Amino acid sequence: MSIGSELVSILRTDILDDTKVPYLWSDAELLRGCNYGEVQACRRAHLIIDGSTPNDFGTSATAGSSGTAGVRPLCQLSLTAGKSVYSLNPKILFVKRCQLSGMSYPLPGPLSLFEAEEQFAGWMGTSGTVGTASSGGTPLAFMNEPTNTITFLLAPVEACTAYLIVSRLPLFPFLLATSPEVEEKYHEGLMNWAAHLAYMKNDSDTFNPQKAKYYEDQFTAQFGALPDAKSERLVKSMMMNTRMRPVRFGY
Repeated sequence: MSIGSELVSILRTDILDDTKVPYLWSDAELLRGCNYGEVQACRRAHLIIDGSTPNDFGTSATAGSSGTAGVRPLCQLSLTAGKSVYSLNPKILFVKRCQLSGMSYPLPGPLSLFEAEEQFAGWMGTSGTVGTASSGGTPLAFMNEPTNTITFLLAPVEACTAYLIVSRLPLFPFLLATSPEVEEKYHEGLMNWAAHLAYMKNDSDTFNPQKAKYYEDQFTAQFGALPDAKSERLVKSMMMNTRMRPVRFGY
């Protein structure tokens, strides 16, 4: 498994030809570019699928409004009786599968707004449930749009745990002594994004828009274009038809 220092070294010698001291780019700049590449690759190609990490371990990127890092749920979400809408961890790109404790099979979903209206007329009550705000029962399906929330139709009548399989971003930036979270076969692509950013550095010795565009195109060829909001909604709604065959899990 490649570690950050190896990626920086390869990037410097084989791609940027930056071998003379003082370097045009610092190790920190190149490492940061590779980390940005990992995030971009996950947004474009959904490289990290996770159903086993219960929480985010309190990473700084998921700090609350106070600015203090706190542990937030990731693949295990505690549900409250009568509540149907829950904010998801900002590391989650979309929910592929959701199964509640005590259930043998996953819930249908994620449904699109259109599918929810078609299958559960009048679902949008004041609490986001089918019927009145006080109604509840066994959830019948879930939605994962338009914001980073999960909505259950119906709200659960009692507290339970939702076990999620999600597409997500890396939990931690990798360092010189650690490895990217994505598989090693994608590491070369991360260096393409770092090279793109390196050649965008606003300095007479580094700024090269032609080379920056070349490495951006190389990155896009491997991981695809960055999806817009409409495309992300489409991916979420398509999961209803492409989710895995129901199996027991999460117990």
